Amino acid sequence: MTDICLQTDADIPAIESLMAEAFGSSRHERSVWNLRPGPPVASLCLVIRNDDEVVGSLRYWEVQLGGDIILLLGPLAVRPVMRGKGYGKQLIAESLRRAKKGPWKLVLVSGEVDYYPKFGFVPAAPYGIDWPGFIEPERLQFFELVKGALASLPSGPLPVRALSP
Repeated sequence: MTDICLQTDADIPAIESLMAEAFGSSRHERSVWNLRPGPPVASLCLVIRNDDEVVGSLRYWEVQLGGDIILLLGPLAVRPVMRGKGYGKQLIAESLRRAKKGPWKLVLVSGEVDYYPKFGFVPAAPYGIDWPGFIEPERLQFFELVKGALASLPSGPLPVRALSP
């Protein structure tokens, strides 16, 4: 039986193990980690359990895009032996449902170009994102939590910055 719930302090060791297994020891060297200096948004940090074992995790951070505070999705991780069973899809769907209840208008992800569009994410490149560090531009994608949020963005370049912890 699967269950999605908010992450707790008791889940942290399992989540850290999951992240290491899914992304490797060099995960903190990726430019996206520079946007996560403080704590994640607790109300959007989810785990999915299968028979009481944490098999997936998803977190969000607030970042600044130009003059707006938006959400940065990730990392999303599912145990490699459990991939392809829909756990990641369930976490994303539930987290976006919850995020729509918050004060944010947009979600930004640095993710797989073939994975996130099925949830409604669109390429961010046309909006002139100024990413802090190296990234393949096609990996950056937006999701509108509020209809019309992308149309209301000022013309780029739009710097993405970490919020101070």
